[in-house]
Amino acid sequence: MLIIINNETNKKSNKVLITIGGIVVGIYIIGTVLFSFVCLPNTHVNGKNVSFAPKESVIGDSVGDFDINFKGLDDKELAFNSKDVDYKANIPKGASLDQNPLKWPISFLTKENFDFDYKVNFNEDKLDNIIKNSNLMNKVVEPKDAKLEFDGKEFKINKEVEGNKVKYKKLKESLVSAIKTRNADIKMDESFYERPKVYAKDENLQKALKEANDALKLSYKFNIKGFDYKIEGKTLADMIEFKDKKLTLNYDKLAQYVSKMAEETNTYGKNRKFKASDLGEITVNPGVYGFIMNQEETINSVLKSFDQKKSANIDPIYEREGFERYDDGSDLKDTYVEVDLSRQHLWYYQNGELVISTPVVTGDAAHQAFTNIGVGSILSKETNKDLRGTNFDGSRYVTPVKYWMPIGWDGEGLHDAGWRSTFGSNYYMYSGSNGCINMPPDQAAKLYSIIEFNTPVVVYESSTNNSPNMLY
Repeated sequence: MLIIINNETNKKSNKVLITIGGIVVGIYIIGTVLFSFVCLPNTHVNGKNVSFAPKESVIGDSVGDFDINFKGLDDKELAFNSKDVDYKANIPKGASLDQNPLKWPISFLTKENFDFDYKVNFNEDKLDNIIKNSNLMNKVVEPKDAKLEFDGKEFKINKEVEGNKVKYKKLKESLVSAIKTRNADIKMDESFYERPKVYAKDENLQKALKEANDALKLSYKFNIKGFDYKIEGKTLADMIEFKDKKLTLNYDKLAQYVSKMAEETNTYGKNRKFKASDLGEITVNPGVYGFIMNQEETINSVLKSFDQKKSANIDPIYEREGFERYDDGSDLKDTYVEVDLSRQHLWYYQNGELVISTPVVTGDAAHQAFTNIGVGSILSKETNKDLRGTNFDGSRYVTPVKYWMPIGWDGEGLHDAGWRSTFGSNYYMYSGSNGCINMPPDQAAKLYSIIEFNTPVVVYESSTNNSPNMLY
């Protein structure tokens, strides 16, 4: 009895297996027939998923019109049809999908790519216009970094602004790719947008906040006699910024401050009020004398002190310096050489006291070799110097002098003229120098022995108007 039951059970089990096998085979055969006409699962043509699409239409669809839709993060979108950019594509000769339909079951687990070299053309100018006129480019909010902000009493952190500015280059590149691959729908992620580089939670910014409030105690005073310039308080706060992950001073704002300071304190190249001997106040032209601040080096001195988080008295760096800066900020007051070409006379004042007063001979008026006017300075001191030049008749000369003191860039200077027996008066009108200031030998020797380098030399005309300005 038990044997009969087992035989019947086996027969039923076999029927089930045969039925299931038949169904599987049937499904496989149906699938094989079906996938002879449609694309296998996970089939991609030029980057586009064409799974289950009719094989005959896949290649043909690659040249017809299609829609493209890019969706942004803020519900904005860019949509157009390929014909809006004059899209055209030519199918490569012999292009076909060569797939084995017998392998359709395993295609669910693998990916198959077909890349056809379509000759795709479109109007790039029209694409640019579509981008520029799209919602993605309207009402754009620029991203802003979180930054330090001074409220009048202390620094606080002003939070970042995310904004919605699209990266134009990336958007266009993605659109071009979509056109070429007929990838119709794209959802734009964060990578399509410009984003702040610094956020309020940034550890370096949080650290800079504390440092910035500590920095409000610092002060930078500039040592310029006669002027009161200092960077502190609100002036300093306006310059403090967080940059490259550290606290620093805004270079442009600091440069603007130093530039204004230089403009107001530089004396080089400016006219000066001058108290002329026996005449009173006159205006004298610029020359080679005066102060010119080296703005870049001065800025660097401030930045260096700030980086060290220390207050400092800043000595400005100068490209050129005057002999002395006085309490009123001027550079011409108590010690100077004065030469009046009209009166043909020289005076030397030292610390307000007249030390030398002597007649001189200056540039020859008859040959228009006038001595230049302006404020020069003693650029060097040399003894036993050979002066070389061209005579009025064109011949060359070499004139030895014992004491040579150049005063400007144009080759003119103070020197002894032992060959002359007469100085002063109107001698220069018909027998003057080639432009230099000729002095009696004893007076030139005295001046040479006591005058210091860079002493200002004021050359002017009190009653004539012949001479050109000094080069500067």
